[in-house]
Amino acid sequence: MTDSNSELFQLSPEEHQLTQKLQNIINHEIEQAGGVISFARYMELALYYPSLGYYSNPLFKFGARGDFVTAPLISSLFGQLMARQISELFSFGVAHNILEFGAGNGKLACDILIALDSQIEHYYILELSADLALWQRTMIAEKCPEYLSKVVWLENLPVNFNGVMLANEVLDAQPCNLVHINNQEITELGVGYSPNSGYLYRDYQVNSPVIDVARGLKLSYHDYQTEINLSSRGFIHSLAESLEHGAILLIDYGYGESEYYHPQKNRGTLRGFYRQQVLDSVLHYPGICDITASVDWSSIVTTALDSQLEFIGYTTQANFLLNCGLTEQMQQLKSKLSEHEYLQISNQVNKLVSPNEMGESFKVCGFSKNLEQDEWLGFSSGDRSYSL
Repeated sequence: MTDSNSELFQLSPEEHQLTQKLQNIINHEIEQAGGVISFARYMELALYYPSLGYYSNPLFKFGARGDFVTAPLISSLFGQLMARQISELFSFGVAHNILEFGAGNGKLACDILIALDSQIEHYYILELSADLALWQRTMIAEKCPEYLSKVVWLENLPVNFNGVMLANEVLDAQPCNLVHINNQEITELGVGYSPNSGYLYRDYQVNSPVIDVARGLKLSYHDYQTEINLSSRGFIHSLAESLEHGAILLIDYGYGESEYYHPQKNRGTLRGFYRQQVLDSVLHYPGICDITASVDWSSIVTTALDSQLEFIGYTTQANFLLNCGLTEQMQQLKSKLSEHEYLQISNQVNKLVSPNEMGESFKVCGFSKNLEQDEWLGFSSGDRSYSL
């Protein structure tokens, strides 16, 4: 099974040099491995290799020139409404600490810090990329400098954390494995390299933990390719081990198992982006292109329950924001802003809640540990756990 290199973009000299360096590293690893590596390993190298991977290199990633157009960048209301949910959790007795994973350019952290003000004791950020950590520090120093002393950057998960863990669009960027299903035959796909064709999919393994999981799904489709994400399961288990008392909020795009592995999704959910344009192959330009896969929320919830977390709720981003007071917030703004200003914010909010934008495809999932209260504001209506 090969992947086309037909869709090529004009790279800048800096981009070309960076991806060439990373390709040399990936090619060497493929050669050392006998001609093929797992797709999860390819994705890990492409996204996270020190100083060269997509999330580790210094190239601009935010806004129109980049690939990151996340909810916090669209409107500060996203962070303000998340802060309302977090404030309620504080009132339940959760320690006034927040731990955000992969904080992007720091915009969400700023919005939450400003909204919660003195309620926050510490705002921890676990960031693997030194360049992104610098972006975050600069953003906070410029937009809300009075809170910079509350922010602490971590390199590893803390032990016995008390507070609220928050991950917005983190799960979709965790390296996943690929499988090909042809009736009853399941093969894990890896990545090889050919001087003439570039990177291409190759059969990798016919027996592995990934294939065991795929068999458990009992899919018997013809010529069907999809993802199995063991990394995200490990991530959830690690959060459960780290959290002593408190809550976890996860926001990302994805589906329950039955929709994720629907027969019509015969090429899975894996996508590659370059400057917000969808690539015809995720194997183009490692280090330059973002690679994502939708979240299988059923596996996330199952892993959380197996890890002794309590499942609180699962709903759409639109429902969650409305439950947290979006309508009331907009009514207050209408009385304070000019018609032009209000229209601008309304357009931003529409992107967050419209079914055709982020409102339906993005989900919010909540878990707790050693917390008595199991009825949270954000999940008060519009429950979607039946779809898991």
